[in-house]
Amino acid sequence: MSEAQPAMVRLEDYRPYPFAIPEVDLRIELDPASTRVTARMTVRRRTPGGREPLVLAGRELALEAVRLDGVDLPPDRYSLTDEHLTLEGTADTFEVETVTVIRPDANTAKKGLFFHAGFLVTHCEPEGFRKITFSPDRPDVLSVYTVTLEADRDRFPILLSNGRCVASGGEGGRHWRRFHDPFPKPTYIFAAMAGDFTAVRRPFVTASGREVALEIYTGEAEARSCAFALDSLTEALRWEEEVFGLEYDLDAYQIVAIPALAVAQENKGLNLFGVDGIVADPATTTDEEFELIRRIVGHEAFHNWTGNRVTCRDWFQLSLKEGLTRLRDQLFTEDWLDPGVYRIEQVKALRRNQFPEDDGPAAHPVQPTAFVKIDNFYTNTIYEKGAEVLRMLRTLVGPGRFVDVIRAYLDRFDGQAVTLEDLFGVVEDVTGRDLGRFRLWARQAGRPRLSVSRAYDPSARRLSLTLSQSGPPGREGFAPLQIPVVVGFLGEDGEPLGGEVLCDLVEPTQTFVFDAMEPPKAVSLLRAFSAPVSVERFQDDDELFHLVLHDPDPFVAWDSLQTLMVAEIRRLAAEWRSGGPAEPSPTLVEVVAEAVLGDRRSARLKAQFLGVPDEPVLSEGLATIDLDAHVEGRRRLRGALCRRLAAEFRGLYGDLSGLDPWDLSPETRGRRALRGAVLDILSARGGEAEARLCLDQVLAGPSMTESFEALSILSHLDTPLRAEGFEGFYARHRDQPLLVDKWFKAAALSRAAGALQDIIALSGHPALDLSNTARTLAFFGSFFRQNRIVFHDPSGGGYRFLAERLVAADRLGAGRASYLTPQIDQWRRYDPARRELMKSALESVRDTPGISSALREVVERSLGA
Repeated sequence: MSEAQPAMVRLEDYRPYPFAIPEVDLRIELDPASTRVTARMTVRRRTPGGREPLVLAGRELALEAVRLDGVDLPPDRYSLTDEHLTLEGTADTFEVETVTVIRPDANTAKKGLFFHAGFLVTHCEPEGFRKITFSPDRPDVLSVYTVTLEADRDRFPILLSNGRCVASGGEGGRHWRRFHDPFPKPTYIFAAMAGDFTAVRRPFVTASGREVALEIYTGEAEARSCAFALDSLTEALRWEEEVFGLEYDLDAYQIVAIPALAVAQENKGLNLFGVDGIVADPATTTDEEFELIRRIVGHEAFHNWTGNRVTCRDWFQLSLKEGLTRLRDQLFTEDWLDPGVYRIEQVKALRRNQFPEDDGPAAHPVQPTAFVKIDNFYTNTIYEKGAEVLRMLRTLVGPGRFVDVIRAYLDRFDGQAVTLEDLFGVVEDVTGRDLGRFRLWARQAGRPRLSVSRAYDPSARRLSLTLSQSGPPGREGFAPLQIPVVVGFLGEDGEPLGGEVLCDLVEPTQTFVFDAMEPPKAVSLLRAFSAPVSVERFQDDDELFHLVLHDPDPFVAWDSLQTLMVAEIRRLAAEWRSGGPAEPSPTLVEVVAEAVLGDRRSARLKAQFLGVPDEPVLSEGLATIDLDAHVEGRRRLRGALCRRLAAEFRGLYGDLSGLDPWDLSPETRGRRALRGAVLDILSARGGEAEARLCLDQVLAGPSMTESFEALSILSHLDTPLRAEGFEGFYARHRDQPLLVDKWFKAAALSRAAGALQDIIALSGHPALDLSNTARTLAFFGSFFRQNRIVFHDPSGGGYRFLAERLVAADRLGAGRASYLTPQIDQWRRYDPARRELMKSALESVRDTPGISSALREVVERSLGA
């Protein structure tokens, strides 16, 4: 039966929990089929003499006993529902104890305590702890935990929880360990793990000389490939000390890595990962995945302070921990890579994922105001835009002062649950800045548009640059924001005219005047993408060409080329739609050739130059998406680049071969990226020779970066060699789960003719175990989120496939529906035929009996109900 429709949760209705719970003692008798949890909580009423009842959240719990101050309560002394346990008439200070039984092996939602791949593990964020025992289960209630885990010694020889092991023992076939975590924490970062793990250990000495044991617990086979993750953790903890002056605070930092699981969770001192977030080897791991592993290991480590020591008061403040920590993992990664080019990759992800969210029915502020299920708000806006908002603060106050701000924020609120407003208040106190208009970045949904005009007075040698901001089209009441716009100027020969300048835009329109300046050949606007805005084009082709070839800021050089390519593809699309010749601009093609074949740019930046824009970048700002025309325009531009560069690229492709798979230096990773981009452009010809190049690289590597890149390119080609490549890859790697995940991902991204039928058929493959969340994410996530062509097959089959998957996953209680719906959320912008097919698919989900309130919220939001 359908669950009852829950009430909307609103920020304006927030009230502090009426009780403090300073101490929690848990005894968990672990067994996959029947785990008994005894929870004893010390409770103190915040307002003495109050009459509020104690309301504890609980879900799917079999209650055996309730005790108040050690006395068993009969059923008439408490109230029990499917969601809550309520005690009336309690004293100001008391102890409540509950005994519950749960079924980890029946927990298909994998929230709370669940049994997976032979291990018992917890995943409590955001509201999973209530599936373990009765508790407030809200982030503003912080407690010091003592936890005793007991289990079968042979089956679960390793027992882990937050904090330090303070006692252990056992008799017969059972054993136990007791843990104490001295730092108060909310329930969402509680952790308990049990299994037959293999441990990989390394010592780390903090800046003050304390020794910390870094430990990864995983399977025996996976343990051999954890060195890179340990390196990443070591470097993250050292970076945290050197950049922010923050030292890790426990005696051990532990990570549990579980196979066939898609998760990365920052539980205090005991992180939970899927093995794909830890295991790294050039034979199985791509360069992109090496970078992702390092970034996410860093991200979860940085949560120790921004999320654990200081947490969010309520779930509306989610970006306070996720956006801030996302920014810190970006800065950490920038210090490892070419920072300018890595910034391009951040912006590409933002435009590909968050901008459409901003522009569609799922738009919400960085600080949402209401939700039905918080699970639906772990979004790109919370993480990526939240990071951009805090990056703007860093730009405004300067990197050094930003460190001061974060240190002051952590000092002031250590051990507390706070809000974004609290952080903004610290910024004002430390820097003396008024953030009145800046605060609106957290409160307003959508993205401002920036328009630019300029005037040069040669007699006064004065340049006037006028910036105007406006709200998103069709969104009323959008208030002006504070927008940091970093600007540079280039002369005729590409030389900089002075240094970078920060234009602090706080009004709807402001003019910034620059004296004693030669007339610039080009204005380099929004360097390093200093604000997440859309810019109305104000430069002609010649100025953009100049920036592509000469701007020292990698982002502006790349973005200028993207602007040119987007305009060109749209022009080609319109000409094709009207029956015109649709021939690509020879000048644009020559500029790309000069930028890529010249010596000025790094290999990694050249690879970015060769990335021809795709949806949704091509459709940003357009009321209607002409997908078929965009596909044709993009195909023609890639074809022109291939024809112009084929001879040089064949030689360059050979020159970039023979790279050491174990060389993970930025330079070599850049050369591998360029080799993949060169092969992708060569494949635009679609001939047998290019397909053979791809097939040979799939089978010969030498690194997984090159093998998987070639498989992904081959997946789009209409050639019998495509099937040969996929069959060969699977045959070689069928016993390596992480590589089978990649195989499913490459297949799901295919744009070849007939791919939709192949992809749907693949969903019945025996290796696609729906309990393997890592694999299902690789397959379904890649198709529904990233395959922007075949998903929109005119038959509507992709939409019906999504509808079926949403309902099937919902019945398992697995996954977040909102993760799979960003493309279909844009249904109103497509042609009438596709529009009606998408709407029909969404309505079919909405009208399915028994769907959860979480899925209903996602679908009704998309439909506008």
